[in-house]
Amino acid sequence: MCRCPNINPFGALFLFIFSSIIWAQGKESNAINKLKESGGIISSADSGGWRIEFHLRGRDLQDDGLEPAQDLKDVRLLNLRDTKITSAGIKHIEGMKNLRRLHLERTQIDDACIDYLTGLQQLEYLNLYSTKITDKGLEKLKDLKNLKQLFVWQTDVTDEGVQKLEQELPKLNIIRGVDLNKIVAQKKPHPRPSEDLKWLTSTGEIPPRSISGDNTTIIFHNQMKQKVKIYWVDYNGRLKLYGEIAPGGYREQNTFSKASWLVTDMEDAYLGYFRTSTKVGEALIPKI
Repeated sequence: MCRCPNINPFGALFLFIFSSIIWAQGKESNAINKLKESGGIISSADSGGWRIEFHLRGRDLQDDGLEPAQDLKDVRLLNLRDTKITSAGIKHIEGMKNLRRLHLERTQIDDACIDYLTGLQQLEYLNLYSTKITDKGLEKLKDLKNLKQLFVWQTDVTDEGVQKLEQELPKLNIIRGVDLNKIVAQKKPHPRPSEDLKWLTSTGEIPPRSISGDNTTIIFHNQMKQKVKIYWVDYNGRLKLYGEIAPGGYREQNTFSKASWLVTDMEDAYLGYFRTSTKVGEALIPKI
């Protein structure tokens, strides 16, 4: 009579799980190496998971080059700004269920790419600036209930399309910008105002909302070596773009007391803000 050796089922299960982990880690490591070869910068996100960024040295990235990203399930930030990605390449990220921030500005994507984004329920930030998105694509974003910020400058979306999405997602801040060609830049210095406004360094959050008050004036002076953007934080806490200020430039702006004015760099990173009072104030943007 043949006696077969006893097989410990728990040991077999442990061996299977251990082998699966090793296999998954090897697959993930291989994906990271391929993305780096395409110019990707891979790092750990503050909240855990991965940050994948191509906007610095991977701008030649095309659709096929993003395919290895499918093997990285815990991606929290993906920056494809200024790359050659089209809507066909976005299919490679539809499995990134933990994705929080997605930069697609100045890429060749159109409404077709939104179909691959509707399952990204953790998405909080989406930048579609200078893309081919229209109201048709915008409407598909209504199921992204966690979306907090959406940038749609220089797209084909309309006021009507924005209003419909705002009704579906009342907590979403949709930033469309303004026609900067209609803004008259101030080129000459102005007399010293009656009050120096305090520069409040940004914590990464939108500053406190403005409160309606008395008419006043704020005079911005950009001491940075880079161009900046200025936003008014409206009464609902939403950002309204008012223009850009060149290095060393000035801008005089009518406003109200108890208003918040946010300053960002040209990539919309929050730098700091000012709060106005009843006095005419000088908003000195410091050299950071």
